[in-house]
Amino acid sequence: MKEYIKKYEKNSLIGSILMLALALILIVKPIEFMETVIFIFGSILIINGIIHIISYFRTDKEMRIMSLELLEGIMETLSGILILLSTKSLMAVFPILLGVWVIIKNIIGLQISINLKDIPQSGWLGLVILSILSIILGIVIIFNPFSTIITITSLAGFLFAITEIVNIVESIYTLIKLKN
Repeated sequence: MKEYIKKYEKNSLIGSILMLALALILIVKPIEFMETVIFIFGSILIINGIIHIISYFRTDKEMRIMSLELLEGIMETLSGILILLSTKSLMAVFPILLGVWVIIKNIIGLQISINLKDIPQSGWLGLVILSILSIILGIVIIFNPFSTIITITSLAGFLFAITEIVNIVESIYTLIKLKN
């Protein structure tokens, strides 16, 4: 059992170090990372689309009548190509969609907060203030999309780095304790 745990922790340590490197890339090069993620996503769609197209033509004629694989394959391939050709546009649109989502979600939250006004000790005023602040945040995201994408990606990298550092410390601690 002890050997199994040692082996697991060594593998975990290697994985955490690799993930920490990825987190640092997120922090240092957020735009390049987002471009890479979009490129990988587009490429996966194209590959998956081609697989569906090939599968359609390899299917028996009787089964092909009901199959939507050709349509799915063409749609995925075209979507992947469109994504690869418009990476910059997607990076610009994503924060705007995020901002709109934040605004809509918090307008609903604002309405719920106001509805709680008549309930004693509901804390409705605090909820109203938080909803208004979140709506303002959504507006900032919409009008400053480039900075938003950098901030979100860097923050994700920072949080990811902290998690992996904790995992590395835990693995090293466990390996030291198992040496005895």
